[in-house]
Amino acid sequence: MPVSKRLRFEILRRDGHTCRYCGCSAPEVKLTVDHVVAVALGGSDDPSNLVAACAQCNAGKSSVPADAPLVADVAADALRWATAIELVANARAAKRAESAHIHAAFIDKWNTWTFRRGIHDYHFNLPGNWRASVERFLDLGLQMDDLHELVDVAMGSRSDDPWRYFCGCCWRRVEQAQKEAREIVEFYKDADWGHNG
Repeated sequence: MPVSKRLRFEILRRDGHTCRYCGCSAPEVKLTVDHVVAVALGGSDDPSNLVAACAQCNAGKSSVPADAPLVADVAADALRWATAIELVANARAAKRAESAHIHAAFIDKWNTWTFRRGIHDYHFNLPGNWRASVERFLDLGLQMDDLHELVDVAMGSRSDDPWRYFCGCCWRRVEQAQKEAREIVEFYKDADWGHNG
């Protein structure tokens, strides 16, 4: 079975776009993906059996059994690569879980406020990009307590657009925090921050 384009790309990236046999790299040589143990000799299309190879090295290899050190080296690289990919996937999953928790906490606070129209109570609308805005404010140094407090400020303002008012309050708080941080940096400008000795 031929190696898929996606797998070919991952192998070339894993091997640093360098031939595993001679060490030449793209663009000085044309690279392909080679089976360490040829399919004719029982090799598979598994990433642990695939390496980046230049056309010249690949053409001269044919179906000759591979050296044991090369096989072990490729297997070790494949294991390190798989472990790194798993770590990245786990970090992304943790970030998604953290974001979901942040979004849920924010929407719970936002929805404590309602307005009455006729005999029904309604929640205030949020724009489609509210999640990105909340994360941006947190990235800029605000805490969830700040956001909750500013939701109350915005809702208490009786503004026609509480979301816009809330964002304005957040930006003012970010500017205030940055101003205070600049003053601290200026005050301690000549101090040796974080250095021992």
